Amino acid sequence: MLVTILSFFVIVDSFDDAVAYDSKKNPDTSPGIIINQLNEYSNYVHFQPEWKSYPRNVIVDVSTSWNREIIPGQEEKPDVSKHGAKQRQNTLQYVNDKPVVAVQYDYRNCQSQWFHYAKTGLDFFRNQLELFEENKSIPNLTYSDDSQKQKLENGFAQFVPICTSKESTSYDYTVSINDDTIGFDVYFVPSYAQQWNYFSHSKIFEYYDEDGCYANNYQQFSGKCHNVDKNAGLLIVIPDELSRPMTEISVKLTET
Repeated sequence: MLVTILSFFVIVDSFDDAVAYDSKKNPDTSPGIIINQLNEYSNYVHFQPEWKSYPRNVIVDVSTSWNREIIPGQEEKPDVSKHGAKQRQNTLQYVNDKPVVAVQYDYRNCQSQWFHYAKTGLDFFRNQLELFEENKSIPNLTYSDDSQKQKLENGFAQFVPICTSKESTSYDYTVSINDDTIGFDVYFVPSYAQQWNYFSHSKIFEYYDEDGCYANNYQQFSGKCHNVDKNAGLLIVIPDELSRPMTEISVKLTET
């Protein structure tokens, strides 16, 4: 079920450098074979002087584990041009009527397995153990839920898409933030296109309202959301009150 709430945010998505490689494991794969695929990337946003958080930054580290269906004749073709994403110019974008600089890259689909080139496999698995060893939820006790609602009126939001080969699917997810002075809200939303409707009208925001599909005012939250659309994703909203030079939001998504 989708519900609507009043909202005030615009979402910026940007992807850090990535390396892509052919995820075809065997030239003799049978029709419709399913493989488990891992995609990892980072989104970077730099706040401008109009923000209370200026000159601070946000980085959103995302790892998505999902079940990719490989269909004969549609496998990823080797392409040396994808060995390292081509960086676009940094772009000035407006989030909640305030400017941010977003680092945006060309390679951003779910078709190939890819990862941040500067991170080793050892780094990645260590981070997974450290950040998500306990899939528990930690409420923000720094201030009240009512205060969170007020703070988010001037806040920032980030959309994190899912990957899936299905028309609808279910996802386990964990979100955490390393700034213990603020909390975040998180929602599973039906599509990125819906986000544009939400931006344009600035009043209506749709999200999945089943238990586990959303949370308000947490510093870490783990949930499971069922029957989400293939174009769905997480919307993470934070106040414009960052206390660190670089605030890290860590996201782990696992298709079930």
